Amino acid sequence: MKKVLIIVDMINDFVTGKLGSPRAREIVPNIAALIKKAREQRIPIVYLRDAHTSTDNELSIWGEHAMKGTQGSEIIPQLKPEKNDTVIEKKWYSGFVDTELPAVLKKLGADTLVFTGVSTDICVQNNVAHAYFSGYKTIVPRDCTASIDEESYEQSIKYMKNIFGTEITNSDKVL
Repeated sequence: MKKVLIIVDMINDFVTGKLGSPRAREIVPNIAALIKKAREQRIPIVYLRDAHTSTDNELSIWGEHAMKGTQGSEIIPQLKPEKNDTVIEKKWYSGFVDTELPAVLKKLGADTLVFTGVSTDICVQNNVAHAYFSGYKTIVPRDCTASIDEESYEQSIKYMKNIFGTEITNSDKVL
């Protein structure tokens, strides 16, 4: 089994900024611990981060956020990528669309993707869907994911488990 740890949208706008939430801030230490464990085990780490331009469709739904080249689109300092990590900018909910993510995962020989980050019911779930459609096994540690709304979070966790066969676990069991 070749795992890759994927950190979804742990950026300033989604943790402490305009679309941030207490739930997003609560998972930071858990993700940091998982990143540390992944590095110790030489498990590749891929960061996906929103980086929008003024013509992106998503802005009509959410307003201006995570604009390319701004502080809002930067990964939070507590989870700062290191030189061997991969950082991929995305303009859709899923990092599998219009990015180099599929090629990166193929090059890494990945077969299992561990998804962490925000928002579980939007970007995490859409990445899990594309991973499933691409033939990957998916794992989501509950204590490393968050949504602004608890009800949407629980629905998303149930959906990923039932529809995509995602393994729902905790960070201490994942690696």
